[in-house]
Amino acid sequence: MAFYTPRERHIADLHEAFRTESIDRRTFFKVAGAAAVASGLSHNAPTPTLAAPRRGLRAQPEANALVYGSPQDISNLDPHTGHDYSIAWGQKAVYDALLRYEGNPGELKPLLATEVVGSPDATTWTIKLADNATFHDGSAVTAEAVQYNFQRMLRKNLGVAWMFATVMDQDSIEVVDPTTLNINLLKPFAPYDAVLPWLFVANPTVVQEHDVDGDEGEAWLKENEAGGGPYTIARWELGSSYEFTRYPEYWFDPENGIKPIDTFVWRIIRESATKRIAMETGEVQYGDWLSPEDLEALAATGQFVANQTPSMTPFAIKLNNQVGPTSDINVRKALSHAFDYEAALEAVSGRGTIMEGPLATGLEPWHKKDLPVLRHDMEAAKAALAASAHPDGFEMDYVYVTGDTTEELFGLILLEKAGELGITVNMVPMVWPDMVATAVEAETAPDSMAVYSGSDYLDPDNFLWQAYHSSQAGFWAAASHYMNPTFDKLLEDARADTNQENRKALYDEAQLMLVNDAVEIWVYTEIPNEAWVPELTDPYTPVMGGDLRTFGYQ
Repeated sequence: MAFYTPRERHIADLHEAFRTESIDRRTFFKVAGAAAVASGLSHNAPTPTLAAPRRGLRAQPEANALVYGSPQDISNLDPHTGHDYSIAWGQKAVYDALLRYEGNPGELKPLLATEVVGSPDATTWTIKLADNATFHDGSAVTAEAVQYNFQRMLRKNLGVAWMFATVMDQDSIEVVDPTTLNINLLKPFAPYDAVLPWLFVANPTVVQEHDVDGDEGEAWLKENEAGGGPYTIARWELGSSYEFTRYPEYWFDPENGIKPIDTFVWRIIRESATKRIAMETGEVQYGDWLSPEDLEALAATGQFVANQTPSMTPFAIKLNNQVGPTSDINVRKALSHAFDYEAALEAVSGRGTIMEGPLATGLEPWHKKDLPVLRHDMEAAKAALAASAHPDGFEMDYVYVTGDTTEELFGLILLEKAGELGITVNMVPMVWPDMVATAVEAETAPDSMAVYSGSDYLDPDNFLWQAYHSSQAGFWAAASHYMNPTFDKLLEDARADTNQENRKALYDEAQLMLVNDAVEIWVYTEIPNEAWVPELTDPYTPVMGGDLRTFGYQ
């Protein structure tokens, strides 16, 4: 009899599942997921005990509170240094931006700015501010306050700065009068108005009051706010919950006829099954990152709306292009050929579209069709590995978000198929802030890392610049550390051109270059596994981070 460690037993079960012709892929994924939990690959979390649903689903809506269940912390609320999807929910709650996105596919709407006008060559932009906007201390939001926020964001050069820093500097912002600014860009930037929803405006006085050793309030702003948005912070418990209370004197009225939510709680629930139980028992009204099985179970109760709207968000397995075995293009080609894309789509119950390169196929007209993408082909994978500097295989890590079942299953697919090439894949679950930290330097970035690249604005510049321009190496979306000056020039020319046909041609060439360099494994764009109680107006938007100004209980 063979004796196995839990991990060895899991891998043995995984191999057996693939070898057994009588087991279909969907059954395999259930077996694999259960084996992962049993072996500790799911961060040793206990399997929750299922409880019968109890009455109470309507209790929170009646109290006009919304509890959102998510596995990802709001790790840094600073408007100029923190940036990811969970952070964006918190920032939009407590801060106002110049513009905002509303609905699907995400339409630009006024907020602090009532008017944004660009010159024909997209180098000069005039911003007119609302004359009644205030911060939480009652002071007015002025052009000087906005100028300070632009300049602080550029000084920090973190978070959302990637959208602004290459086209403007601290001298670019000119105050014309208390409610008017001129932005004089260093170079043309065609989608400049599209990024303005990401300039969150903090109260300069409050920020400066919390300056410690010249940090401009950075340490304090991670867990506190200096905004003027619709909510203030009521509770902040890292790893547990983040509670926001509606600010009664909020100046902005979206005039959408929806009563705003009084209390918003971002509750950390790592495991999908635990989240489903919390939703069934009425403790949570909105859940994200649910497993396909849990989403299906919630929809079957008739008490939840399951999202059916596709995202534009690419999911890729980022491969370190600078350090380790994956710095070899032939290794990257081998892994890209080894990965089973159809199996990945079946793992998510068909809720998504297999990617054909670095842009979502639905991002029209920008996605280039007929790219020579690498597909599952084990013979091609073996040939590519044989041509590499590691023909006999190697050991590599696959890093993914703790508790994210989908990312875990994709890792198991990579583990199984890479194993046929003699490549050992170590499954490494991490909480998201730790993943972000490891990606900063190429020397510490994982060999492979699971990343959903958020949709800040629906332009190819959003997806290609943040993930592949050399200046972004080390940002979590650019965990591959791809650096190519020729590619950089294509993106720089494309974002500076106001002619859409010219931009299209440049982005086509850029997409082809990324595919030829096999930069990473482009897996799919998801139909997000989110569900909510039907009393909520449809909250889904493809732009990253929900905005509580735009939805509430009907």
